[in-house]
Amino acid sequence: MKSVRDPAGASGPRVFKNSQATRAVEMGEEAVHPLRRDVKVLAMKLLSALKDFYTFKELEDILGVPYQMLWRYTSFLTTPEEGTAKRLMQVIRERKLVESAFERSFAKARDLSDIWSAVKNIGFLDLVAFETLELLNGEGVDGVLAFPEESGMLGAVIAHWTRGDVCVTTRAVSLGEALVEYYRDGSMGLNFIAVSRGCIPKRGKIVLATLLLNNRELLEAAVTLVRKSGAQPVALVAVFAAGEGWEKTVESLGLHRFKIFRCLTINR
Repeated sequence: MKSVRDPAGASGPRVFKNSQATRAVEMGEEAVHPLRRDVKVLAMKLLSALKDFYTFKELEDILGVPYQMLWRYTSFLTTPEEGTAKRLMQVIRERKLVESAFERSFAKARDLSDIWSAVKNIGFLDLVAFETLELLNGEGVDGVLAFPEESGMLGAVIAHWTRGDVCVTTRAVSLGEALVEYYRDGSMGLNFIAVSRGCIPKRGKIVLATLLLNNRELLEAAVTLVRKSGAQPVALVAVFAAGEGWEKTVESLGLHRFKIFRCLTINR
């Protein structure tokens, strides 16, 4: 996985649309995303995603918690004590359970034709959303722009974890009622992506999300849509990228916080 975090980190400017975060900034408090603050819920959600990749017996051996209790956690029938939740999160990170789960999924995707074998698992998308929270390092966001349309499910899952709105680009709207950006596709034909006016929250902080990064002009169009809406693109999450060298491209667009999970070779 390739990841670049914002050099400013948590000490950079903190301007949030939601009232809870705004009050924290005004009072001089450290603004922390609600899900990051509630480690008990975070641990339960993360365990629920990991059970798609590990058996309860495997998790019992690794985490030192009886499988019956792990089942209750992942079924949201029992909430762990805060100390237990913190220890679970620590062990999950130390044993790199999330990274290993990704590797199991990526082993199925050897080229661009195989990407759906990985992303069809909702547990996989949950882990991508968890990594998005880690990338944001506790910063609140107002929404997620998923592009193109095929990335809508990914955007919805990330929005659920970050507790923001989701907006999905489309090619099936009335142009008079939408914000539109054009780009050239692989055949050098002219194409476009659009969003309904008001779909992206004005002055909001927006995460861009895509299943496959394979067209620079499409990425530029998505960034431009966010800015034309009066919002600020703060991060990019891409599950796959076609080829190498995307880091410089992403940074040239002013996105200094991004994660590209896997680069795939283009077979010609």
